[in-house]
Amino acid sequence: MEWLPIFWGYAEPLVFLVGAISALTYWVRVRRARARRWTNTGSKKFVLALEIGRPVSEAVKAHFGELDCLISAKAIIGRETLETPEDYRKVAREVYRAIAANQASPIELVLSGPIGLAHLIGQLVGVRKYDVTVYQYDPSTKGYTALPRADIDML
Repeated sequence: MEWLPIFWGYAEPLVFLVGAISALTYWVRVRRARARRWTNTGSKKFVLALEIGRPVSEAVKAHFGELDCLISAKAIIGRETLETPEDYRKVAREVYRAIAANQASPIELVLSGPIGLAHLIGQLVGVRKYDVTVYQYDPSTKGYTALPRADIDML
């Protein structure tokens, strides 16, 4: 048993060193992930439409030629309008999940809903986190127009 203190004398600094390296590696990875802008490696665009109040799916299909995901308030909360803060949270969460699940593709987001919900979605997506192009309906062209891309230089 006299080898145990000798063994522990070598093992303890080694365990500390491995733990410190692991913690430092994890910290660096988290910091890089927070600052990184997702770059699209896919070639196919992901077209996502948010439908609250009025139907937009056919107009989006006509404009983009496809519609990959339709998020409807009626499907999520059971009615066409958002009435409670929980309704806003549920719909914003679904939009964020769709964006996060398809971050390897260019994302085309068509918004049809309250401005407050658009603000919540913008907070979730963030200025530099995902590569999303937002579209809004333009009555003069009877189609969708891309909004300017937000970047950190706007601040």
